[in-house]
Amino acid sequence: MIETQINISVNRKADINTIKSILIRNKIESPIYLTEFVGNFAINFTSSYEEWELDKLISEAFPGYEFTTDLRHGRKEIRVEISRYQSELCKTDWGNPIDNPLNETKYLIKKSVEASIQFNPVIKVLFGPDEQTYHINIIPGINNSTQEKGFLLVDEFKHEADPETADFFPDKLYKTQLDAFYRGKDKLENIVDRDFKDYLEIKKKEKQQREKIPRKIVREFVKACNNFAEESILKDLSENLIFEIRINWKQKLITNGLEEFKNYIDSSYQEICRRDFKIKSSWSFMEKDIIISLETSTPTSEMDEDVKSFYRIRLNIRLEEGKITQIILEK
Repeated sequence: MIETQINISVNRKADINTIKSILIRNKIESPIYLTEFVGNFAINFTSSYEEWELDKLISEAFPGYEFTTDLRHGRKEIRVEISRYQSELCKTDWGNPIDNPLNETKYLIKKSVEASIQFNPVIKVLFGPDEQTYHINIIPGINNSTQEKGFLLVDEFKHEADPETADFFPDKLYKTQLDAFYRGKDKLENIVDRDFKDYLEIKKKEKQQREKIPRKIVREFVKACNNFAEESILKDLSENLIFEIRINWKQKLITNGLEEFKNYIDSSYQEICRRDFKIKSSWSFMEKDIIISLETSTPTSEMDEDVKSFYRIRLNIRLEEGKITQIILEK
């Protein structure tokens, strides 16, 4: 037989008669022990089953109270405490050990009063770093056929609406402002999606316009190198140009200033002129730096370079105030 030990703590002495009456009405078929302490009564007995109906009867006897197993949400007066315990040694009528023997405690505490949720009708939406402002406008309304009062969602999300002249969605009268607010957020998503699409198009055009001159400078520089047109090569270079060659991230050569760079391109070991470079389609813009890939089938004059069907290098070009201040050739 499965025995359940039930312990009830009554923390207000004035409640003991109510609990006793419930136990008597429930016809507990075992002795019930009542022990009085200074601050509470302890009731305990053993039953052949769990006596779950006691929970319902006790909570009904104390309106405004409810049983919970969770006391994490702040400190509240525990008016009644009921514990159930079953030994792991208990066996079923078939002689088998019971699964998951009971060991739980419930606390009768005041029901939580849910505070009404307050909300701001102004919704902020980030499009990248740019903040957009939307409004969920709600006005009082009435159903003329039933005289039911409620709230209407206004068909205006870009600005704060005038409640006297605003157009509203006639499909539903909402019982609370919060219901209308949630519905407004749902409708707002479609508007935001359209605005974001337009925003991306504008940013794309701005990016194209912003990159137009830097792309032109880089293309003209590569073209001038291919033609070895020295004047055109130098025209967009800063007097303080830094030119560097890296192989597998290790520095192979560096020049400082325009004069040293001129000497480099006039040398027999230069690697960027008369090589018929083709700019690959992928350009990367990172603040002041432009990174491009160049491809050619023309090798350098260096004898130690492996013979290949094509050669690819990467150029990192830094532009400041319309002038190239740094070129890093990587391969």
